[in-house]
Amino acid sequence: MLALIVIAPILGALCGLIVRKVRLGALAGLAIGIGNFAMWHVYNAITNSLGLDTVKNLVVNIAMFVCLGVLVGSCVAWYMIRKQETAK
Repeated sequence: MLALIVIAPILGALCGLIVRKVRLGALAGLAIGIGNFAMWHVYNAITNSLGLDTVKNLVVNIAMFVCLGVLVGSCVAWYMIRKQETAK
């Protein structure tokens, strides 16, 4: 996980270099790396608290990741709609 925090911005910058948006790619990679690291710690805290092989742990983790997916998906959709409106 720590390696991902270092590798993600570099990969993001390289992908940004391909589309000529290096700064945006590096920032996206950094955000993904830090977000992944944070979610890993939250997941471990929940699992340590509730136990690895419990139904309660499974339900809590599924709910957490579904909520996160809805939040991220909504933010991306809002950004894309806003970007299309400003392009008109």
